[in-house]
Amino acid sequence: MFERQGWERVLDWCEDNTSRIYLAEVCEWLATLKFRNRNDTPDQWRLVATTSRGEMTMSFETINCIARFDSLGVQAYAYPAIEHFLDNHANSFDPDKMIEAILPYNDGGAAARNQITVEGRILQGISLENVLVRFDDRGGVRASDYRVVHSLLYGTPTLSWRHIIMMNTWFTRESFQRRMIPYVCLISAMILQ
Repeated sequence: MFERQGWERVLDWCEDNTSRIYLAEVCEWLATLKFRNRNDTPDQWRLVATTSRGEMTMSFETINCIARFDSLGVQAYAYPAIEHFLDNHANSFDPDKMIEAILPYNDGGAAARNQITVEGRILQGISLENVLVRFDDRGGVRASDYRVVHSLLYGTPTLSWRHIIMMNTWFTRESFQRRMIPYVCLISAMILQ
């Protein structure tokens, strides 16, 4: 299903361009980040910031220069708005019965990792490392996790990994206390470029 989503490089990319982490530059880049073209289509988005090495832009093109993470092409993907994708409740963008399909053992309380199907737990683990990177609340399940897991199990919605990267990076930049930096290896490879 990763290949059907066009995400095969998410699994096999092993820092092809560099094994070095430029943590100081990554922190500096995230601290000066600006979102350009936010009102345009996602393939026109630009996350632009400055490091000691100069201005660096994260875009669909620059991410593809590192590795072809979305192999299906721009037209093949659905691009939910940031507020719809990161919304922690079901919304009109979601497939029918998405939560019930992923979380069949929920008793109506807070969603927990142990209530997801076995396949879903495996895919959520992969997602937490490679797709929707986060370091806190790993035992919890967010609606964005449902969306990614559902797309990998059932093929809908067809999500763009580059789009998810850019939404998650900006969300991290805007989040309270900025306690994590996602995609450090990817951003380091972009800085090296």
